Amino acid sequence: MASNYRITSRYAKALIDLAKERNQLAEIKKDADLVVATCDEVRALDVLFKNPIILPQKKLAVAEKVFKGKISDISFKFIEVIVRKNRSPLIFEVFQKLVEQYKTYNNQTDAVLVTASTASDALNKRVSDMVANATGKEIDLKNKVDEDLIGGFQIQFEGLMFDASVKSQLKKLEKQISQ
Repeated sequence: MASNYRITSRYAKALIDLAKERNQLAEIKKDADLVVATCDEVRALDVLFKNPIILPQKKLAVAEKVFKGKISDISFKFIEVIVRKNRSPLIFEVFQKLVEQYKTYNNQTDAVLVTASTASDALNKRVSDMVANATGKEIDLKNKVDEDLIGGFQIQFEGLMFDASVKSQLKKLEKQISQ
């Protein structure tokens, strides 16, 4: 697993470096988002790339039908190189790593706001500003609804979680009462 991490990091860095050189970093990031989303939504595609029995030519043919014309030539040629070097099982992970490296390079981080009902734009802005102040980074805020929270919210970012939900308060209260 550690060696896959190194390999995917190196491939991702190589594409980022090429994109910087050609001033196409934002375009490559969009391509990476599309590849990751496609492999995430169409699990059969990820399974196909990971299947050692399927010949590289077949994998390239599928990749061409799925991605050609939808991503830049650099990104598509990059996929071709990965497949030809028999690294196709790592395509999904390489593009995930590319998105991570892009965000690090651009001083960005992800945050998730979990609420009991749909969050208002004002709350999203407040949370985004709060996390930006705490991290010093630009925030890409995603919203999740979890009705089990009853009320309040949870904020998750950079491996941390701030829990101000009614559910957690009730659990704390229950724990105190039971002691």
